[in-house]
Amino acid sequence: MDKRPSIIGKMFDGIAPTYDRLNTILSFSIDKAWRRAAVKALEIHAGDTILDIATGTGDLALLAARRGGRVIGIDLSRQMLSLAVFKARKHCLGAQYIVVQGDALSLPFRDKAFNSAMVAFGIRNVDNMETLFDEVYRVLNPHGRFFVLEFSLPGNLLFRRIYMVYLKYVLPVIGGFISGDHDTYRYLRDSVIGFPAPTVLVGMMEGRGFRVVRSRPLVGGIAYLYLLEKQK
Repeated sequence: MDKRPSIIGKMFDGIAPTYDRLNTILSFSIDKAWRRAAVKALEIHAGDTILDIATGTGDLALLAARRGGRVIGIDLSRQMLSLAVFKARKHCLGAQYIVVQGDALSLPFRDKAFNSAMVAFGIRNVDNMETLFDEVYRVLNPHGRFFVLEFSLPGNLLFRRIYMVYLKYVLPVIGGFISGDHDTYRYLRDSVIGFPAPTVLVGMMEGRGFRVVRSRPLVGGIAYLYLLEKQK
């Protein structure tokens, strides 16, 4: 899988118009509950400055903004960011949410700039997760929280077999049909299948200076929730 920023940005530009609709269809709307859980876990206070990595069309960021946070979203895709800005203005949250087109592996922010950070379904699209964790660690305040929500594979073997059928054959067909981009949804399938197991990911997070406050599976392990805290 080619995860160069220019390739990933162009890929998500292409599926931006149908991205939200497909998320709802392919996750059976469960992704909305997952995002609400993410924002709740961060314990946002009014005036907190929050970094939303791979902000996409802004769904997670806008939930944080509604809780009084000031959110900066960063993403590689200009088309996704355009949709995010439209949503923010529509919901009168434009003053609390600004977007930046950029690479999460080289964050254009000063050290200790944020109270917390979050990323939903985005870390599997970077080509060096350790660099991502290093950058988030750098821009977080001491004891700042970092929330990660990402797809995984179920631990139960029977459930995994059923889910793999859906992942391999149903998701790319529906995603490709609605978006008109079969290659992108095949990539998204493969990025889930090839993603490190939760135990491996936790070890990576702890090795980059984070304490894992919480790590738990969602819906039998098709996604995982990680709540981290910067140790110093």
